[in-house]
Amino acid sequence: MKESRLIGVSVFAIGAITLFVLIPIGIVSPSDVPTLALAPEFWPIVIASTFTLMGILLAVLPGHVDQESRAEIQMLPTRSPRLLAILAALFVFYFLVPYIGMVVPAMFIIFGLSWFAGERRWMMLIVISVMIPIILTLFFLFVANIPIPLGMFEFVYG
Repeated sequence: MKESRLIGVSVFAIGAITLFVLIPIGIVSPSDVPTLALAPEFWPIVIASTFTLMGILLAVLPGHVDQESRAEIQMLPTRSPRLLAILAALFVFYFLVPYIGMVVPAMFIIFGLSWFAGERRWMMLIVISVMIPIILTLFFLFVANIPIPLGMFEFVYG
């Protein structure tokens, strides 16, 4: 029960920081958005609010923790380096996008995260890592008409 309360407090803290610090700093919203659902910060606020509420509920009403869940919770410190490696890769992705676009970094991040998750079939890794970013980029550019950073592939849309 103590572990569930601690996780609840942690989830609440992450949700509250996201809601009150990260979203206001990181999302620029125009003042002339006609409806709230079209605002860029709408879904991040909904998700962060839900996350924060779940943290409160888990801290207040922790429930019973069985042995299997307790073992999973106790493995968190050994899994932290993996989580930090994934977060570091996502930060590298974030900072590379303005310079070289989304396509190439997305290929590398999908390949790396798939490998990290246990996929070892090389052909599958390569096909998925190449095709998903290309298909999504073509969809956003030519079907949804939503511009995304292309970097070195700016000639495709220009």
